[in-house]
Amino acid sequence: MRRRTHRGGMIRKQGLTPKHEEYRVISVDIITDGIQMCGTFTNLDDALTQAQNIKHHGIDVYVHGDSNRVISKV
Repeated sequence: MRRRTHRGGMIRKQGLTPKHEEYRVISVDIITDGIQMCGTFTNLDDALTQAQNIKHHGIDVYVHGDSNRVISKV
């Protein structure tokens, strides 16, 4: 079986404008399945402290990054 080689790909560069990081704190109520966005932050430490302040029994709190991936579950 022959391997296929990928030729002629485009060169990928970083964008000309600097990308700023943005972190979203999202809470999910376990009982009612309600979702609430608690805030957006430019610093990960601020987002994590806010998530810890919101956390209590019955609520899961998530910190999302720019790529909509979960960075932390508190």
